[in-house]
Amino acid sequence: MHMIWLPLLLASCAGWQPEALDSSAGLAPSLQDLQAKIDPLSHPELPEVWRSLKVVVDDGLDENETVVLALLNSPQLKAARSQTAESAASLYAAGLLPDPQASVAVDVPKSRDPALKTGESFGLGIDLQQILTRGARRDAALESARATYLNVLWQEWQVIQQARMLWRRAIIQQQQVDMLQQQLNQTTSIWDGQHGALKEGNATLDQEGLALAPLMDAEAALLEGKRQLNTTLHDMRLLLGVEPSLSLVFTQPAGGAATLVVKPDAADSLQGSAIARLRPDLLALQAGYMSQESRVREQILAQFPSFSIGANSTRDTAGLWTLGPFINLGLPLLNGNRGNVAIARATRKRLAEEYHFQLVSTRSQWIKIVRDQQLAYEEWQALTARLPRLELTVDRMAHALGAGEIDMLTFTTLRTACFAQQARLLVLTQQLLEQQVALDTLSGHTMPDSARYLTSSLQGIHP
Repeated sequence: MHMIWLPLLLASCAGWQPEALDSSAGLAPSLQDLQAKIDPLSHPELPEVWRSLKVVVDDGLDENETVVLALLNSPQLKAARSQTAESAASLYAAGLLPDPQASVAVDVPKSRDPALKTGESFGLGIDLQQILTRGARRDAALESARATYLNVLWQEWQVIQQARMLWRRAIIQQQQVDMLQQQLNQTTSIWDGQHGALKEGNATLDQEGLALAPLMDAEAALLEGKRQLNTTLHDMRLLLGVEPSLSLVFTQPAGGAATLVVKPDAADSLQGSAIARLRPDLLALQAGYMSQESRVREQILAQFPSFSIGANSTRDTAGLWTLGPFINLGLPLLNGNRGNVAIARATRKRLAEEYHFQLVSTRSQWIKIVRDQQLAYEEWQALTARLPRLELTVDRMAHALGAGEIDMLTFTTLRTACFAQQARLLVLTQQLLEQQVALDTLSGHTMPDSARYLTSSLQGIHP
């Protein structure tokens, strides 16, 4: 009899085999190698503009190409997506029925009476309370899995926005480096001229000093600009999952970065009901609340007396066999699961407050960023309109300096002011571009399709 049950029990058990931990970094050695591995069509949640994009890395990366490469190869996302396997396993486990419980007992008589026999007892039962609460556990696990998948989707969206942010920052910083290099070339040329004139006795020491100070400032500014660009490129390589030494080239948008600047929205244009339906993190909070709602129901159902039913087959020491049912009933007199019910309700309350706080916080951040963007946009428009006039004036003053019509101090002061305004315009452009990304993140207007993602991810997981 025992030999019959043993193979059946072993067949229902999972096997074990060790899995070695891979210690390699797994970073792509080149963008071409990275390009060969990507498959945007495997991500149905993505907007069409990214799923249908053909990435070509040989001519530099534009904004959309950078987004796709980051989304499909980010080490951060690879780690985040592994959470879905745990949620799928928890959801599967919540749908399983409880195993039946078997019992065997032996009664050995102490008397020497030869008429007495060894008593035996066999029982088979099942815990009905586990079946009673199965529906609530399964609902809770389903909403918890939804929350996990939505949180992963939100992390994908964060990576998308980070890729956009770093790409926009990189193209502006590259323009800054180019402008600072131009400034250094000009200041170097002027200082060389004044230094040569001083040697020939055609310039005074103070004129050479007026040319040397801007040169030193330009050298320091260029090195600082290169350090900032290097930091941005380092962050981008980490986001893309490529080797830290890999060279990255980004293509400037047609017409320049200024073409990406858009007019700010109104501060009251954000609708709370809209973002609650679009943003995966808010949808995840809703799913977490619904999961806890099911856990409250589960704990309330667990207040009812625990009971199990089954049947016993018994042979007493006189050799008489009996067969009959049994019921094991718990008496909820002292505990009654009241503590777990209170904990579940308190947790549900906390999750509701966290959800409402997130909505309020999002709206507050939106209004602040929009107001900052409006002010920056006004200044950006004014600089864009007036800077060409200042640049033209500097060009005319350069000719006047060469003709000896103005002194070096006047020209240096004006040219330094012009460079400062050019740098300010680039800073404002970068600020406006990054603020637009921040607003896109807050609003979720171009968010991947959460419903389509969940449908493709949760199908066929639970029994």
